[in-house]
Amino acid sequence: MTKELSVSMSKPRLRREADLLLHRGTRTASGEYSVSRARRPVAVQRLIGALGNIMLSDAAPFMEKFVAGKVFHLLQEPGAIATKPATPVPLAPQLQFALRNLASKGELFAEAAAAINDVAKSLEWVASKTGPFASINIEHTHAHAVVAGISGVEERADVALGLTIMAPYSRFPDHIQYRSRVFLALSDCEFSCNDKGWQRGSIGSIFFNEAGHNVAMRCTARPLLAAWCHVER
Repeated sequence: MTKELSVSMSKPRLRREADLLLHRGTRTASGEYSVSRARRPVAVQRLIGALGNIMLSDAAPFMEKFVAGKVFHLLQEPGAIATKPATPVPLAPQLQFALRNLASKGELFAEAAAAINDVAKSLEWVASKTGPFASINIEHTHAHAVVAGISGVEERADVALGLTIMAPYSRFPDHIQYRSRVFLALSDCEFSCNDKGWQRGSIGSIFFNEAGHNVAMRCTARPLLAAWCHVER
């Protein structure tokens, strides 16, 4: 067996559409929307700053901090601002519950909670498709939104910064990550990253999942709220 054939059999080709955090679901924007080089909205800047302060803190593990550092370095240069129709925030009660709990955990987290609350109504929230081991009705019990990135409120092609909210007792399906990604837990939750099995997380826990590896997330009696980021190129 040649070396090239051996590699191709052991490592499947990565496909962007297989990464469920990047799957735009059934609410992909239909029609055109304007994109301009307007000044970055204050709410978006506040959120980027708040999440960066947590992900780049001294407590962050090395690899997680390394990847997040690249993302937030690039985010120092604002992207284009997309003007999209306002849409209702899905799972609004669950999101508000998670934000109240987040705000109670100290100044850094209170700032992040306030920033998410301010920007949530401006984001395009979508549900991705279901998949292996997902909980029943997962299409209706979670939503993702891109803050900065492709199809984000700040439209840009170099990085992605997003949020995920999940209702209690939900499990997101196992899927292969297209990009190496950092996850920041903003609630109690569990992540399965880099084929290491389930790891328990609490507010402020940071996880890294390498491109080409499976990832999944789940929660029990309380909603899951997480931020995530990666470099696109």
